[in-house]
Amino acid sequence: MTRRGLGNPEGVPRSVGSRARPLDRGGLVLCVISAAGFGSLAIFGKQAYAGGLGVIGVLALRFAVAAPLLVGLALLARRRLRLGWPTGLRLLALGGIGYAIQATLFFNALTRIPAGVASLLLYLYPALVTAGAVALGRSRLDRATVAGLALSLAGIVLVLGLPGERLDGLGVALGLASACWYTVYILVGEYLLRGVDPLAASAYVTSGAACSFLAAAVVVGGRGIEGATPAAYAAAVAMAVAGTAVAIAAFLAGLARVGSAWASIVSSFEPVFTVALGVAVLGDRLGPGKVAGGVAVVAGAVLLPLLGGAREPVGSGLQPEYTPTRGSTRR
Repeated sequence: MTRRGLGNPEGVPRSVGSRARPLDRGGLVLCVISAAGFGSLAIFGKQAYAGGLGVIGVLALRFAVAAPLLVGLALLARRRLRLGWPTGLRLLALGGIGYAIQATLFFNALTRIPAGVASLLLYLYPALVTAGAVALGRSRLDRATVAGLALSLAGIVLVLGLPGERLDGLGVALGLASACWYTVYILVGEYLLRGVDPLAASAYVTSGAACSFLAAAVVVGGRGIEGATPAAYAAAVAMAVAGTAVAIAAFLAGLARVGSAWASIVSSFEPVFTVALGVAVLGDRLGPGKVAGGVAVVAGAVLLPLLGGAREPVGSGLQPEYTPTRGSTRR
């Protein structure tokens, strides 16, 4: 989870060049599969909306399907799921409150702006997390980190700022709010996930999110879930399977084989998959600002783990999409 989540580009080694063994290509492929899976979330979300599902319906179905899949995967992998009440409740709250709010913001943004734009706005979070880590004293600011931050911020300005490329203001605000909340979620989750197996954490966080969205669906009387087309339900299930469970499993498997730095760098191409799928599947149009801005955002996200300043090891050492990004699902 996210993170589209447990995982993001901080908490990684200063350099990816110092490794004792050859880079595992199979591990890189797994990370690419994970990035494609997380990148597909916005596309499936748009398709589910088109078929009549609402935001609450989409998220309730996604997590209701993904949570038991991840619990089953953790059991098959013989991971320890009995964490004790304090830890278990913290992780359930992380998903049921922290991640649920982030997902709600992102998927509401999707109702108003193109999938690629929403994904690029969310991918401002690596820069925000790095800035937050510097402010909290977990990372030091150096020239490479400044360059990565500047690229990411310039990219967002290009995505939003060129004349003739008008975007829905509320949709943009929701997308930026999603990135900001996700930043808080990651920085807090690093401590809550300390010493917890990433797959077990993912199972707990998705379960917490499932409880929240199923409760919300009951409160609204099932509106946004009933009466949709079969294609909409299929898209929601695909989000749960391909965009959540498979994406998380592939990321964790790839992370174990290539290390957190390379896993983080490959994951930075998530919005590229979203933009490409938006053009191919949804017919989204790419203006010059979105193209240039997208390149800058991805370049900044790659630079941060590749060259960024040394960072104090905190959290569970997952990476953040595995602190709470990739592992605990994302978006």
